[in-house]
Amino acid sequence: MNSIVVEHLSKCYRLGRKNSYLNSSRRLRKILQLLGVNLPDKRPPREVWALRDVSFAVESGTILGIVGPNGAGKTTLLKILGRLTLPTEGRVTGKGRVASLLGVGLGFQPDLTGYENIFLHAAMYGIPRADVLSRLDNIVEFAEVEDFIDTPLRHYSSGMYLRLAFSVAVNMQPDILLADEVLAVGDLAFQERCLRRVQEAGKAGMTVLFVSHDMAAITRLCHRVMWLNAGRIVRCGDPEEVVTQYQDSARALPGTRFKQGKRRNSQKKYGEILSVRLVSAEGTEVGAARVSEDVFVKATFNILEPGVSVRCAFRVFTRGIHVFRSVQPREFVIPTAAIYSASARIPAHLLAETSYTLRANVIITKDGEPYRLIGDNAVTFRVYDTNESFSPRGAYKGQPPGAVMPRLEWKVVKERDVIRA
Repeated sequence: MNSIVVEHLSKCYRLGRKNSYLNSSRRLRKILQLLGVNLPDKRPPREVWALRDVSFAVESGTILGIVGPNGAGKTTLLKILGRLTLPTEGRVTGKGRVASLLGVGLGFQPDLTGYENIFLHAAMYGIPRADVLSRLDNIVEFAEVEDFIDTPLRHYSSGMYLRLAFSVAVNMQPDILLADEVLAVGDLAFQERCLRRVQEAGKAGMTVLFVSHDMAAITRLCHRVMWLNAGRIVRCGDPEEVVTQYQDSARALPGTRFKQGKRRNSQKKYGEILSVRLVSAEGTEVGAARVSEDVFVKATFNILEPGVSVRCAFRVFTRGIHVFRSVQPREFVIPTAAIYSASARIPAHLLAETSYTLRANVIITKDGEPYRLIGDNAVTFRVYDTNESFSPRGAYKGQPPGAVMPRLEWKVVKERDVIRA
């Protein structure tokens, strides 16, 4: 029996429309003009289709993974299913109570304590007080907030918020659970507990729609996977097949182009970073890399004055963890003003199968005085592997712990014969 049926669903956002604040906006513009501040002209109204003619059905007890690049329409789809926004076209038919995890602590009141928020959330789901009391110990224990349950939520960390929100949602035993990047904030131990709990909920008959960029978790957890791109369904089917095709397609997509971030020296005195890219050994720009392949970080920068020295560096992060830093060992003297590039190889069998963010620096030295150009969040990429024969973890299907996963040489030798009594 289907618990969710989606038919020809579309969602259009109209940007730049006139609204009730138009007169206030005109007065503000006049005030700014009197102060010598000229705002650019308003862009004409336009339409953006976040979803376009999406149709699918989900059987009860199915864990459906939803993958796709940023802006593919994944969150918009969950918002419509969770009745947080209305579709422009089409309809959704669902059966049972829906619980949504579309943001850290969504629907929680920061001035109330954790204890009070549990009952507030339960009331939103229509759950009687007696049922909440019977589940209260399980909620608090799973969230690991026993010492803070009587503390207002404004004093909670983002991880505590997430643990409590997830614990409330799953312990209220909804028929349908909508989870959007629910593992993005928690630590590895909490992520593992969440995955096990979602698996148990699916076996018990709960329908779960699980959005994540963690392909290892998607493959391990989901019964089916739906790939969205530009608001349309590309493919829906077997998790390993869909994930493999999605990852292979990501390798052909360009990485995130650099947008100049904050710098200690705001003036472009000696140069500027133009782009930071991830490229393959063949020089093709990629958005993901296999565990078994080398990948290169390439920074392109414009030098405006000859005679300066340049040294490049980058740092790699995952889930807030600083994985490693690489610095160009020697400075390079720039003979003429021109556009230059510097590249560094990240060797195969080093990074684990997860998502990473790379931040690049270019340090320009003139007469002994350093000027640093900083590229924050220049590149976000994913490392993956589906070939067990060459993977350092072999046939292991779980989420690999840690931020690196080097392939080490192992040897088994006989030391001596067994000494028997």
